[in-house]
Amino acid sequence: MTAALSERATADIMAALLPETFWEVDDDLCDCVYQRIGMWTNPYLAETLEVRMCCIWKEMYKLFPGLVRVTPAYHNYNTGEWVTEPAEWNGEFDMPPALWYRQIARRTGRSVIDVREEYRFRDGERPRGIPRPQEPAEETVDVIGVLFDMINGLAQEIAALKEPA
Repeated sequence: MTAALSERATADIMAALLPETFWEVDDDLCDCVYQRIGMWTNPYLAETLEVRMCCIWKEMYKLFPGLVRVTPAYHNYNTGEWVTEPAEWNGEFDMPPALWYRQIARRTGRSVIDVREEYRFRDGERPRGIPRPQEPAEETVDVIGVLFDMINGLAQEIAALKEPA
């Protein structure tokens, strides 16, 4: 009976320790501008490690301020130019809420916390995706059908040659 209680106690403890959800990029569970999540899991160790890298980096930046530079502009790799205004959303899918809050914060100079509080129930204002037009599929040749047509054509020619003239 002690073993059964021990197994139940172990199960209860494990249930309390196991997370109900996984951390994901853009889950908006922290206020970091660039949310980065590391996850490693191993069945042979029966262990999973999740790390909010963005939060760790933010704390490290405080230790080495001379080695961190934040530029209030986007460097466009295609043109080599700096762009100082946030771009309008042009994705195929709706803008993730976490990114929307951060974009509003950047445009208005407010904190992500304040913007999230104000906009979390205003989802109807969030930029929506624009599906890309589907390109028509290239016509494909039914090779087998073409071969059968050729065989039937040859059969008709042979039959015509066999008929008396």
